[in-house]
Amino acid sequence: MRNHLTPGGLARLPSRARQWGTAAALAIVLPAEAGRPLSVDDAGVAEQAGGQLEAWWEGGRGTKGSAYLAPAYSPWQGVELGAVLARDFEGHATVQGLQAKWLWNASQEQGCNAASTGGLLHTRHAPGNTLALGLVGTCNTAWGALHANLGALRLPARHWIPAWGFAVERALGPITVHAEAFGQRGSAPTFQTGARWEWAPQWQIDGSLGRQQGRTLLSMGIQRGF
Repeated sequence: MRNHLTPGGLARLPSRARQWGTAAALAIVLPAEAGRPLSVDDAGVAEQAGGQLEAWWEGGRGTKGSAYLAPAYSPWQGVELGAVLARDFEGHATVQGLQAKWLWNASQEQGCNAASTGGLLHTRHAPGNTLALGLVGTCNTAWGALHANLGALRLPARHWIPAWGFAVERALGPITVHAEAFGQRGSAPTFQTGARWEWAPQWQIDGSLGRQQGRTLLSMGIQRGF
């Protein structure tokens, strides 16, 4: 809820009205804030005046999937602003989104942190917008990190859908691995694992493998920090 509200992808929802289904899938995953390939968000932001640019592909095995471009920037301490542009190659829908995340407390490397997120998404040539609101918690330990998300989506049809997510991740040198589960009311949960590799300072490549209702979900991406 990788504000990253970030679980899902454009093809992960059951069949619904396409004009808001695409935006809803993105809203659960709005990925600008959380580090890919996590879909569940973390209660952390970039250092002040820092940020990242992420680009990735995501989709079901045997499908064309969707492409994403997501910049994020921290203009003030404890606040991160993000945007996302996504193109669904199956349904030919384009989604644009903006999101903000703000910490409740000074970030702690050991201990627990909390944050709130808010985002707005719009599918081109479709009426209405999708509003995404979320609460994010992260507890850091010597072993790794635990993340929990609880959120809701307000769709153009003017009703709310609750969403949730849990993740655990562990750093193994330059590689960080994770396992997560996430979902929303009315659709089956997604179970996913992945890894990211910081192969050079401020550069990262990543990938994930997931399952939802018997479908295999894949993603691969690259990130540049600044």
